[in-house]
Amino acid sequence: MALTAAGVGSGIDVESILQQLGEIERQPVVVLEEKREALDVELSAFGTIKSALSEFQSAVEILGSDSEFGGFVATSSDENVFTATATAGGENAENHEIEVLAVATNHRMSSGAYASADAAVEKGTLTFSTDAASFDVVVDDSNNTLSALRDAINDAATNNTVSASIINVDGGARLVVTANDSGTEGKIGISRNSSFPLGDNSAGFVEITEATDASMIVHGFQVTRSSNSVSDVISGVTIELTGVGKSTVDTRRDLTTLKTAADEFVTKYNAMSSTLNSLSRSDLSGDQLPRGIDQRMRSAFFNTVDLGGGDNASALDMGFSFDRTGTLSIDTDRYEKALEQGVNRYVDAFARKDTGLASIFSDLVDEYTQTGGVIDNREDGTDIRKSSIDTQIERLEYRLDITSARLRRQFTAMDLAVSNLQQTSGFLASRLGQTTN
Repeated sequence: MALTAAGVGSGIDVESILQQLGEIERQPVVVLEEKREALDVELSAFGTIKSALSEFQSAVEILGSDSEFGGFVATSSDENVFTATATAGGENAENHEIEVLAVATNHRMSSGAYASADAAVEKGTLTFSTDAASFDVVVDDSNNTLSALRDAINDAATNNTVSASIINVDGGARLVVTANDSGTEGKIGISRNSSFPLGDNSAGFVEITEATDASMIVHGFQVTRSSNSVSDVISGVTIELTGVGKSTVDTRRDLTTLKTAADEFVTKYNAMSSTLNSLSRSDLSGDQLPRGIDQRMRSAFFNTVDLGGGDNASALDMGFSFDRTGTLSIDTDRYEKALEQGVNRYVDAFARKDTGLASIFSDLVDEYTQTGGVIDNREDGTDIRKSSIDTQIERLEYRLDITSARLRRQFTAMDLAVSNLQQTSGFLASRLGQTTN
């Protein structure tokens, strides 16, 4: 069995000596581990930069969206006549007078009165049809009650056009069939192929609500639609008819969302800049990357966008401003002056496709954060260095194991030799003492 407590024989603290020698031998490994930890810190810092740039880019993307950055809003002067919502496609501030003559209604038919929802109905086949489609319902022993017929209509696999319900009124229970689509296009036709006492007429149903189309006058012109939701009359505006009467729809740029987006841009920029400056003083001290990004981002505020007709503008012209510490803010006077030159112009300066200010900032962020970009390449380089250090550590650890085993063998041999010498010395001293006596 190998000796594991070196020094027991000689009394020398061999284990302590071996430990100290091992620590000295491990110094190159310790240095490499510290370098690896520094590279981990560097990788974490790169991730922090990416995150800060991405957060900033999210605010930039809103400024680059014509529908989100000061997008159009639509309002109705009388929502009892119709409500208005701006949709994609609006390009100008507009005003339209609309008179609603009639709202679209859903066609509705009713059966005759029955004693209850459980009352029996005759067996046979009913065919329901509209302009869109038709389907059959077969009434047999499994569904020949008023409530079961209701369920059979609603559950029919090919039924996308009507819905059935039961109402309990004076005189009994009635089966009511309502068109899913409003207007004359949703008008219901019901036929049967045998005697079917659901009503007094030949189809067994009577009309209780007429199918009518929506009708309105827009700037003196007649408009008829089958639905109360009308989105194809005024570009970029959907109106929902709610009643008869006159109302005005106005569309305009939403200055509230425009200012909110601009403020968010300022907030995200300052947060990004603060992160970059902090890293340049700490985890990436001496690295030009964070300071370089910050300088390029600030320079982008001086870039101008060609707005056509000899007109151009920069982000600074749009009211953005830096103070002495490099903090971004909005100069109210310059901001309002820029808006006075036209809200559409202001939005266009940022949202213009490929060449707008938002594209300038976003492309700059992509240069650093995209796959194969600046930070990605830096991360790859750091990973390679980490891998090289890991290989060196592995080799050194192997050599340390060999060295440790060799030293232990040598000190064990020394310990044994010293122990033998001590025993011999003791024996000789004892014999010499006996001789003297």
